[in-house]
Amino acid sequence: MSAIIPDITVPDSSALTTVGHVIPDGNNLYVYLQGCASTVAGSVVTYNDSTKATALVVAGAKGLVAIAMSATNTTSKYGWYMISGTYTTVASDTVAGAGNLYIDGTAGRVDDAVVTGDLILGMRSTGADVSNQVPIIMDNPFVTGVLG
Repeated sequence: MSAIIPDITVPDSSALTTVGHVIPDGNNLYVYLQGCASTVAGSVVTYNDSTKATALVVAGAKGLVAIAMSATNTTSKYGWYMISGTYTTVASDTVAGAGNLYIDGTAGRVDDAVVTGDLILGMRSTGADVSNQVPIIMDNPFVTGVLG
């Protein structure tokens, strides 16, 4: 019996599954989380492993990192966030090519400019950005505030 994969691009008005539930879809993994203000598809967020609360990634953030899959997944909604796999439209500043990614100065975005303490471990760009959208590959990324 195969698992039924929900439409990960549609936010939910109320939690339709356990917050923190993880599902596989091919080579990608997604976690179900509550949204936060200004979240759109491709936004980069940090989330708390115990409360599952999300926040757009900002300079100096620490914690687990995920990518929003649905548009307008705001504070009162729930949705799926990628935590492992490949994705082609992650919010970014200008990224020159494949390499390490850091937290950008704009909330919810990544950049390839080196910022001490803001290296996102477990996430790399696989090419240059196109109109502030960069392709990435990741495996349970996180920020510690120590490296970078």
